[in-house]
Amino acid sequence: MQPDDLNKIHGLLGFFDIGSDQILIVEEDDLLKITIDMDEMEAGRLIGRFATTLDSLQLLLSLMLNQGEIHRHILLDVAGYRARRLGTLETMVERAKTEIEQTGAPAAFPPLSSTERRQIHLMFQDDAKFTSYSQGEGIDRRLFLALRPAEAQ
Repeated sequence: MQPDDLNKIHGLLGFFDIGSDQILIVEEDDLLKITIDMDEMEAGRLIGRFATTLDSLQLLLSLMLNQGEIHRHILLDVAGYRARRLGTLETMVERAKTEIEQTGAPAAFPPLSSTERRQIHLMFQDDAKFTSYSQGEGIDRRLFLALRPAEAQ
């Protein structure tokens, strides 16, 4: 990570009175995880309803940091929200898998952010039994989970 990248991250988050001592940055291959440590009661203003503010901040950081030749996925987490939400998504996935095994029909998920859809797609990228796919555009985009075709298993 370049010093200029750190300045961009600290500069943007500084507008929200977030100090550099509250920011943890971890690079993993093409993923840059930025975690903000703050009280959960204060975190709501950065997370927003349905995490729309958090997703918007994550997009801004991605646009700011991915201006060169290197493209990294940016994952912004505030007060452990993404980790808690991932637990919820994993529970939803387990329920969907049970339903699919019983009915054989694909299961549709409720509306999810692009970050949440990506997290679920990554869960199933190497799965031998299930596959995930998205359909639709914009706010109507939905993620589906289905049994992998027999010839692909």
